[in-house]
Amino acid sequence: MGEKRIDKYVFNTKNKVGEGSYATVYKGLNEKTGEKVAIKMLSKSVINADDYLREGLIQEIKIMQKLKSPNIVQLFDVMETQNNYYIVQEFCDGGDFDELLKKRKILSEKEAIKFLIDILNGFTQLIKNGITHRDLKPANILIDKATFKLADFGFAKCVDNFKKDMMSSMVGTPLYMSPQILDHKRYNSKTDIWSIGFIFYEALFGKTPWTARSPAELLKNIKNQPLKFPIDKIPVSQETQDLIIGCLQSDENKRFSWEDIYKHPAISQHFSEFLKSNSKLEDKAQYLINDIRLMIIKEKLDITKLFAELDMSKDKALDLNELGRFLTRVDKDIQREEIEYIFNKFDEDGSNSIEFEEFQKWLEDNSIHVHQNQSNREQQKKQSILTKKNIVERANQVIEKLKLAINKYNIQLIDLFKKFDKSADLKLDIKEMGMMLKKIESNITEDETQTVFDYFDINKDGEITFQEFQTSLQECIIRKK
Repeated sequence: MGEKRIDKYVFNTKNKVGEGSYATVYKGLNEKTGEKVAIKMLSKSVINADDYLREGLIQEIKIMQKLKSPNIVQLFDVMETQNNYYIVQEFCDGGDFDELLKKRKILSEKEAIKFLIDILNGFTQLIKNGITHRDLKPANILIDKATFKLADFGFAKCVDNFKKDMMSSMVGTPLYMSPQILDHKRYNSKTDIWSIGFIFYEALFGKTPWTARSPAELLKNIKNQPLKFPIDKIPVSQETQDLIIGCLQSDENKRFSWEDIYKHPAISQHFSEFLKSNSKLEDKAQYLINDIRLMIIKEKLDITKLFAELDMSKDKALDLNELGRFLTRVDKDIQREEIEYIFNKFDEDGSNSIEFEEFQKWLEDNSIHVHQNQSNREQQKKQSILTKKNIVERANQVIEKLKLAINKYNIQLIDLFKKFDKSADLKLDIKEMGMMLKKIESNITEDETQTVFDYFDINKDGEITFQEFQTSLQECIIRKK
């Protein structure tokens, strides 16, 4: 009774090992190999009815397929039946880190460092693939034969520009969120560094560095209460304290970078190969900078003409392949990994494309004198103004289409608002608002979405309350009356 078979995998619905809002996880078996597996079952009717859930599932699968590491839960298979989706992954026999902390209360410093090394080893693969986890918490760290493994990538964000990409959706578990997410501010991949420091502190001292009853109170406490270490009760080395302090800087600019963490004396001896690889990429970048400088001087290149020549798609921006062709012209032996590394250096705003201003700025920042005549400069300025004007016009059209749809179908504003308020906090973040707008205009761009969001976000606090939503659409209400 209760036994199910999905291709070569079998499981019994009585062998449940976990359950969430949208999925149930069962212990199963690969009949061909005899290997134990974890089978995550998701209802197709639930997932397909919600764009947010479907996007999260697709994202999780794509990311897990990329990642190969002994410290990341491995994906084996993805299948579907008439009623369900199934994600088959590595079975971890030791439960999760949250259960371990509840049972053990605290870990010794040596044990906590071992845990941290495992987690950071997993993160080397996320960094290499340009992935931010965004929902790192003890329950999303699984244990298999005393090895800690990263899991649950449903909220992860995959970006080509790992270090600089700015994200603004309110996701994750509030207690472990960085102050930027709690404050509805834009943030980058350092949000994971905050979470790592938070969990590491909890493992050492049996409590989190700050506590609160709500996200707002947590943010207030982080801002107003200094970080303290109860070393009178639980002695911890100065090195370890220093590492935690670097991770738990509320100001992202002051918070440790990934390189700072991997170079930290508390753990650096375990990551010599990773550091060596990064150092080689930086050396290669500097070598190419010098070659680009010599090329521009020797050929007396006009920077505007050079950019236009490289922009094969004529979309006023360079993608990875277009920049790659230029770098290959400079060094025919350049590797793909080196091109990606240098692309990230150009891509100042993390948009996954290099606009002319970024291209010019990077060359000038590296003391490469660029030639550009006055008419070209004026043309670039006019083009930038025109682009911004087009974005505003398109955004206004989307707002009008939204208003028309509300009137045409007699939609109640509160019902519309709640449908896309996935976090059920009576606020819309930019991702939730973006999903609403895609129903109106499927090909809406990120810039247009941001412009519409800013229109509704009357007090400019990074979120749209129902009152703001209602006020912005007031003329719809008047028409209905």
